[in-house]
Parts: sequence; structure tokens; C-alpha cells
Amino acid sequence: MESLTTDQYQIINFYYHLLNTIEDGFDYVNKVSDNLGNTESDRIFSDILAAFNQIDSSNSFIIGCFENDKPLSEEVNKFDQVIKALEGLEQHFMNPDKRHSYIKNQLTPGFIAWKESVQEKLKIYITH
Repeated sequence: MESLTTDQYQIINFYYHLLNTIEDGFDYVNKVSDNLGNTESDRIFSDILAAFNQIDSSNSFIIGCFENDKPLSEEVNKFDQVIKALEGLEQHFMNPDKRHSYIKNQLTPGFIAWKESVQEKLKIYITH
């Protein structure tokens, strides 16, 4: 198991919990998706996109901390699949019904599957 510095641990702990916060954001967006005019839902989704940017820019740091943990690095790299799913949202941007359906049925499950696999591998470093 990799030995982490205090700074590395803090960043990885923040990353781990950010994933939970993003899932909470998806939960909110999906619950209010019936109210298509809900600007709060749009704001939360915008926050999710900003958090995706933070994850994407942090992934190389995370991988660098765990050079000897190839399975963890491989899982972190699978975030690219979540980004590809996000790109699919563009074709539904102008149709609120289809956009919310895509978020709920494609983007959310893809993110949650990735999040759970990464957190499972990070958990030993966070709780150790």
C-alpha cells in the first residue's frame, strides 16, 4: 500500500467526498426533473459540471499518488467514459424532457458506477 503525505491524504479525502457530493447533486436534479422550469435544478447541474472539471483535473494527481496501484489508476482513468456520456447530452440540450431523461438514465448511472468502483479502491487509503 502506498504511503501518503498529509497533503496527499487531504486532497484524496476531499476527492473521495466530492464524489459523494456530486451523487447528492444528481439525486436532487433527478428528483426535481419533473419540474422542467426549475432553475435551482439547472444551477445544481451546472455545479455538477464544475465538479466534473475538478475531478478531471485532479485525476492525474490521484494516479500519481498511487503509481503502484494499477487497478486504482485504471478505475480513475475510466472517468473518460463519464465524460463521453456527458458529451451525449449535447444532442438533447434544447429539449428539456429528453435532457432530463438522458441525465437520469444515462449520465447518472454511469457516474455512480464509476464513483462506486473508485471509492471502493480509495477506501483503504482513506480509512487506514
